[in-house]
Amino acid sequence: MQWILQNYWGCVNKNLQFIRIIILFIVFFLPVTSYCATETDLAAVFIEQARQKQLAKHSAWLNLLHYKSSLFSARKSQVDDKGFFLAKNGAYNAQSELEADLRGFFSHTMSDSDHPRCRFPARFHWLDTQLNFSQLSPVVECNDFNNWRETLNVEQLTLLFPAMYLENPASMFGHTFIRFDRPDNNHLLSPTLSYAASFDKSDNMLLYSWKGITGGYPGKFYLQAYFETLQKYSDIEQRDIWEYKLNLNNQEIDQLLRHLWEVKSVYFDYYFFRENCSFRLLALLDVAREKLNMSMDAHFLYAVPVDTIRDIEEAGLIATRNYRPATHNKILQMSEQVEKEARDAAFSLAKSEISIDDISQKFTENKQAKIYQLADVVLNQFAKYSVDQASLQLDILSARSHLPIKEYGFKFDFIAPESSHQSARFQLSVGQQNDDVEDELFYEIGLRPVFHDQLDATDGFSNGASISVLEAQLRWYQLQDKLKLEKLNLFSLKSIIAVNPWAMPLSRKISFQIKQRELTLDNAITEFEFQFGAGYSSEIQSVLMYALLQTQFEYATELENNHALYIGFDAGFLWPFSSSIVAGKSEIEYQLLSDVSGEEGDVQKINMGIQFDIVNDHALRFEYQRYDYELFDVKELKLSYLMYF
Repeated sequence: MQWILQNYWGCVNKNLQFIRIIILFIVFFLPVTSYCATETDLAAVFIEQARQKQLAKHSAWLNLLHYKSSLFSARKSQVDDKGFFLAKNGAYNAQSELEADLRGFFSHTMSDSDHPRCRFPARFHWLDTQLNFSQLSPVVECNDFNNWRETLNVEQLTLLFPAMYLENPASMFGHTFIRFDRPDNNHLLSPTLSYAASFDKSDNMLLYSWKGITGGYPGKFYLQAYFETLQKYSDIEQRDIWEYKLNLNNQEIDQLLRHLWEVKSVYFDYYFFRENCSFRLLALLDVAREKLNMSMDAHFLYAVPVDTIRDIEEAGLIATRNYRPATHNKILQMSEQVEKEARDAAFSLAKSEISIDDISQKFTENKQAKIYQLADVVLNQFAKYSVDQASLQLDILSARSHLPIKEYGFKFDFIAPESSHQSARFQLSVGQQNDDVEDELFYEIGLRPVFHDQLDATDGFSNGASISVLEAQLRWYQLQDKLKLEKLNLFSLKSIIAVNPWAMPLSRKISFQIKQRELTLDNAITEFEFQFGAGYSSEIQSVLMYALLQTQFEYATELENNHALYIGFDAGFLWPFSSSIVAGKSEIEYQLLSDVSGEEGDVQKINMGIQFDIVNDHALRFEYQRYDYELFDVKELKLSYLMYF
């Protein structure tokens, strides 16, 4: 046996077909006692071929093992479950894992369900396409995997993007799923794949946020029916959902499913900013289409879901788009497409203030159809409604079905989220500050990794919604000849949602930042500031007006008793504007804060800003701020150039 292997070893790459003939002869005609040695030798043949082809360095193999680089370490696997590897050092050595897998594929010493060929079908498939060894490997029946794949019955893949939901920290930047579409086109029963942190429900918001940022939770893949996803993310949380049909072919879909089988029961450490839902789905798509390396090449520090949508678009994976507005946005858009009298009638009908007979006697059949449709959607807005409301909804649908009008006439417009501005922003500013004594020129540079503030372009975002993380501004004062950290916005969120006839959502704001504060005319200190506000807002045409009760807490050793606590209110308006010449947004905000504890003296703030969007991802912004303290005023005017990237 050894003599035969030694003689054909050097001819491996020259005449592979001849080698296979000899190997088959050995396998079938040597005594059974030599069989185990033959398995080892067979694996060694293909291990040597893999070494010569350097398959362990191939991007497809690295993607199968989820090998990525990090800031502080060499490339290694992001899978934190040891069961994902056959080699002891498989998480750090791709070559060792490849060789261990090949040995496992030729093994006869374990049951079919535990056989590496059944545990890692995607690895087996890819290595076989490179080495063509499947005919020589043991015959293994992977019934569990085959039955699972047949149950899914996948024909098409669709990426789902529910828009950002500011009420849930895990969904503030949006979310992504993959829906496995069935041949019968019954999408409601089609399973959806998601990746999320497996967390303890008893964890409070602060602990949840900390663990999510630092990788304190294991992340896992989950499958659930699409109708359950719609109920959670559209009807309950009131989120728009975009559907992107992907143009993967059958072979690519099969490879993605093989790899999903490999990872569906293992865990990764979940990181809110980078190794999150969107990043993991990118990694799956990299495995499906071999030439892609979206998760390898991009998102070194963080992965925002909308950015991953852009990655998928740039990779040419999107075939078609479909928009599913949340019930709230359906009502908004439908209300704008009917006359005021008909709109009021629909709301009155949904509240049982008028009857169906009243509608039929007063309006034409075309208007009746729209009123019934709008009233039905308004009733759907209620997550839980009474028996009387359910009966009314049936009566409305019955009345609608008896009308000869077949088309509702409603159209739902949308701007795809991937068309919004880029998530990161660079800022270059020049300004002047006046403190009742002298004017001082300053220059400022700023960087915001993510995501969106109230004056940024609204396209692709909800008007009134903003969220920013780790925004830093460094300022050089000309007279002082000094560079200062003007502001470090650790986290800020503002959700201004207009009250309407069918709902009274609470508007709110929250922020944590380190900033400069003028304690006296010639003394500025660095302090920590926390703000929280809640209230209501109203929208007249495109102008959004709000009024919030606000509390503000400041901490610095230079303050009286080391702190300042204020209570007051915050009011303002937002006005997006657009014309054939220019588009942008403006905001005026006024705050009045009364001292409660610590530093004495009330504070008034006026913030005014206007932004002009020049071209895609470039803008000019003018800002004016005035702080009225008990003894002095500080005024500031600033012009900024903004570039989004």
